[in-house]
Amino acid sequence: MTIRSLISAAASARSLQPARNLKSSELFAPAKTHLVALAAMLSAAKSPLVVVSSSGRSAEEAAAALSDLVAGLEVINFPSWETLPHERLSPSPQVVGQRMQALHRLAELRKQEAGHPVLLSLSVRAALQPVVGGLSDHPPLKIISGQSYLLPELTLKLIEIAYERVDLVTRRGEFSIRGGILDVFPTTAEHAVRLEFFGDELEEIREFQVADQRSLATKLEAIDIYPARELLITPQVASKAREMAAEFPQLTEMLEKISNAIPVTGMESLAPVLASGMGPVTDYLNPTSPVVLLDPERLSLRAKNLVETNQEFLHAAWDAAIEGSSAPIDLSGGGFYELSDFIDLVAPRHALIKMNSLAAESSKDLGLREIPPLTQESAIDWVLDQIGAGQALVITARGHGTADRLVEILGEAGVPVSFSEAVKSATAGQVVVTIASLPSGFALAEQSLTVITEQEFFGVSQNYLSPTQRKLAPRRGQQVDPLELKPGDYVVHEIHGVGRFNRLVQRDNRGQVREYLVIDYAPPKRGYPADTLFVPTDQLDLLSRYVGAEAPVLSKMGGTDWARAKGNARKAVRKIAIDLVKLYSARMKSKGHAFGSDTPWQKELEDAFEFQETPDQLTTIDEVKRDMERSVPMDRLLAGDVGYGKTEVALRAAFKAIQEGKQVAMLVPTTLLVSQHVETFRARFSGFPVHLGALSRFQSAAQAKKVLAGLESGALDMVIGTHRLLSGNVKFRDLGLLIIDEEQRFGVEHKEKIKDLKLNVDVLAMSATPIPRTLEMAVTGIREMSTLATPPEERQPILTFIGGYSEQQVAAAIRRELIREGQVFFVHNRVASIDSAASALAKLVPEARIGVAHGQMPEDQLEQVVMDFWERKFDVLVSTTIIETGIDIPNANTLIVDRAERFGLSQLHQIRGRVGRSRERAYAYFFYDPSQPLSETAHDRLATIATNNELGSGMQVAMKDLEIRGAGNLLGGEQSGHIAGVGFDLYLRMIAEAVSEFRGETVQSPAELKLELPVDARLPLEYVDSERLRLEAYHRLSSESGAKATEKALDEILAELTDRFGKPPQPVRNLIAVTRLRQIANRLGLTDANLLGIQAKLTGVVLEDAGLVALSHYYPSAKYLKSASVLSITIPQNSEGEPIRDQEVIDWVEVLFERLAKVYGEASKSDSNSTPT
Repeated sequence: MTIRSLISAAASARSLQPARNLKSSELFAPAKTHLVALAAMLSAAKSPLVVVSSSGRSAEEAAAALSDLVAGLEVINFPSWETLPHERLSPSPQVVGQRMQALHRLAELRKQEAGHPVLLSLSVRAALQPVVGGLSDHPPLKIISGQSYLLPELTLKLIEIAYERVDLVTRRGEFSIRGGILDVFPTTAEHAVRLEFFGDELEEIREFQVADQRSLATKLEAIDIYPARELLITPQVASKAREMAAEFPQLTEMLEKISNAIPVTGMESLAPVLASGMGPVTDYLNPTSPVVLLDPERLSLRAKNLVETNQEFLHAAWDAAIEGSSAPIDLSGGGFYELSDFIDLVAPRHALIKMNSLAAESSKDLGLREIPPLTQESAIDWVLDQIGAGQALVITARGHGTADRLVEILGEAGVPVSFSEAVKSATAGQVVVTIASLPSGFALAEQSLTVITEQEFFGVSQNYLSPTQRKLAPRRGQQVDPLELKPGDYVVHEIHGVGRFNRLVQRDNRGQVREYLVIDYAPPKRGYPADTLFVPTDQLDLLSRYVGAEAPVLSKMGGTDWARAKGNARKAVRKIAIDLVKLYSARMKSKGHAFGSDTPWQKELEDAFEFQETPDQLTTIDEVKRDMERSVPMDRLLAGDVGYGKTEVALRAAFKAIQEGKQVAMLVPTTLLVSQHVETFRARFSGFPVHLGALSRFQSAAQAKKVLAGLESGALDMVIGTHRLLSGNVKFRDLGLLIIDEEQRFGVEHKEKIKDLKLNVDVLAMSATPIPRTLEMAVTGIREMSTLATPPEERQPILTFIGGYSEQQVAAAIRRELIREGQVFFVHNRVASIDSAASALAKLVPEARIGVAHGQMPEDQLEQVVMDFWERKFDVLVSTTIIETGIDIPNANTLIVDRAERFGLSQLHQIRGRVGRSRERAYAYFFYDPSQPLSETAHDRLATIATNNELGSGMQVAMKDLEIRGAGNLLGGEQSGHIAGVGFDLYLRMIAEAVSEFRGETVQSPAELKLELPVDARLPLEYVDSERLRLEAYHRLSSESGAKATEKALDEILAELTDRFGKPPQPVRNLIAVTRLRQIANRLGLTDANLLGIQAKLTGVVLEDAGLVALSHYYPSAKYLKSASVLSITIPQNSEGEPIRDQEVIDWVEVLFERLAKVYGEASKSDSNSTPT
């Protein structure tokens, strides 16, 4: 870190001596300078320094900043549960793991001094929550490479520390076993790990990526596995639960599971009665550790709210549960301590330092001062004043780009300025610019030293994020998407139509063991039994899950309905394909501006980006720049969910255009988005001479007039606006780039006006609606397309609660969000009663500020309400489903839906997607009317949403719904009938084929090739025991069996199977070899190859006489029936006189196919030679 020496020198100032004394005292320093005071304390502390902050976020930020400023600092983070102690929800395994790791490390430090500074950073919530007694008796499970372990024993140990056994590891706290491979995702690890055993010896530990389940290059020597729950089910806990089950009939189900050692959601709330004891976190502290309370006033207010809200949850969650019980249940031992109790526990044993940010008579002033609020214009004058007063000034920048820019700006203003990589001391009357991640500056009068950050200099407030927290999302392989087919799911077979999946079966046909999917079809006539189709797993590419109408009509096998539905869809598809191809050729003919390559300023701007770009982002940025540098006008669509980094891509493209003197227009659908984007772009362009304007209803007539004049004269470089940009009076001097955000939300009439703007201008359109991958391939090249599919790493699943409406629960949920300074969406979908619902909430939670929004309000009023909510002027927004689209408020992380039984499934998913967009844990409450019985469909719907609360699975339902919408936007709404007829996936495949056809490329529909060989080719149950994982592997192999598939793709699949499931047995190797033969058979145009008798019969063979003669040299028994295109050849026999099988038959068929291909090749050569010239 480049200013560590400077901070260390500042920390040794005489005025900071009271901080370095580490004795019980009250100190004063402004809030933004607390870091310097803490650095002074850490320089003197011999045992861990305990720092209590007001919130989890401020604790994390302080710890991250101090680790940059103090050399050799070890940070121990002790997070609080994201759930409240009395809530019937469990904290996430990740939080539990971090807490257990922290307690384990503290126990180690009590025995032995660290020899370097140590900081224990915790929020007041973590400090006041009682901890289950004896947690330090559960050290982590340490597993070392090269040692011997019994797998069954390891399994039991993992179950004991509350890890869940699954077939596919995707989250922390899960493990799976496949043969000699153990996959586990430790609660504290960045990546899941794969342990490969040879017998009992652990051969290798390697990390793997949960998205594609492939191993990473990183090999580990050892891993520590911390428990996934704080209340571990020991024999004592189980027997206590068994005793209680009889006393509390309402809790029987929960307690019975615990007594059988099965962890249950929310069981931690019973810790006070099940565990051996609860105690304060202070029990784990080193007796000589000083404890620092940052802003005791704020801490005491926060503590008061915590205690009250938790009491509410105690009543909301448990009053009903213990009705009719023979005895009351006392859970008070699990509730938060009062702050005064915490202070009483600390004061006798530890030095207690209160760090106030408000001056008081009793507190000692440390001589630190904050930097006054500045703007870029006033900052230069302020810097000159400081230098005139003999101050030594240091300015910190986040990246080299901004540092160079600061030196340039100050140099132009005549300020004596220099750049230094490492600042050990500062000189009076001089300005030094350096690289450092300091959240805020400070002034220390005693040393005449002032340190100011780039944000303070440019007058831009940005959330601080230390570089240590930036993560590079690794490049991901193909997403593992297990083909989850449950009995009863609808599927589409390309040849036979819509059927219903029944089960997966294994059949032995003359020694050929294979797995088949059983699909039920409609009966051929009324009263007849249903038809059944056995689909071999090597033909899985003909099957896809049906997505379209709610419950489709089953096709009849061999009936005309399916052929008719396909025919109609094909006609509609041809029309779309013609339009797409026309569009493409028109674009290729037009001439646009070719931008130059990147400038040094472009690099500066990109260096100053404070997050690590995801691989998807980097690829997309390169694609956009490449498009801009070509003379053909760019027309690129960028698809990706909110928070996946689309804005940064647009921002860099805009900056590239502006540097060549071109203007940029950004079109967005809502006024709120105008404000959000203007703020982001201003912050990122600060320090560069870019003039930015906004055009929406929030600009006064005079402001709008000024913007319009600036666009026409060229004084404005960029404008961000709503559809006002499309009105006739907007004229640009030289428009070079048009960016359209949320493209899917502009109507047809807007799109026509956009087309007029678009002529010869580069266009970058962005959409948060996912565009289906197949469609993306179909449209690629006609309209360039990029997808951002790497989600932000810190996203967590949304905790979903479903139950009857209860005022207690609603009040508790709102208060819990207010405790963490968050906001709440309350969805009430009836305009008539929305105001009374809002006033009822105001009575329930008087301290909450409540706003109301619905679609019948005047548009400007509605936008003002949403704008105020974004600016945090309200805590709760009571609204109708208008929040379903496009409102992105990362600070709102609790959603309450009233009368959830009246909503459709995809609507519930869409609404739930409004929360959980930041690192905070999000909550969704779906309440139904308890006085009315729930209909069966409503019950199913709510049950589905309750189970699909994972990031991936929850997205699956929403994604398909959104993909259909995304496709509709790209293709036009009239297609929905055809999509319902043939199913979504097949429909998209048809579009891809039609487009290729019009572009003159040959297209082959997959033929139903039957390849029957006497070979045991399958995935044995003992190799892959999970049905859904077997289906996924079969599907991958099947999709690589076409004429265009390559051998390399099969080698990759085999490598992946070896990595995930261990060394493949013979049937698996046979399966790969048979798939390779299918590729060749498809290239030869065969439709059937049957080798199950003594004759090999190949159908679909086209031979001339010369070809047959050539084949007869190799196979004297060959017979060819020209009318049926059937070739028959006797199969060789083994030493027992039986036809060959397994590896021998595979080798024989491979040679036969090679010879057939050679004959085909010679025939085509002679054809071309005999063609008349």
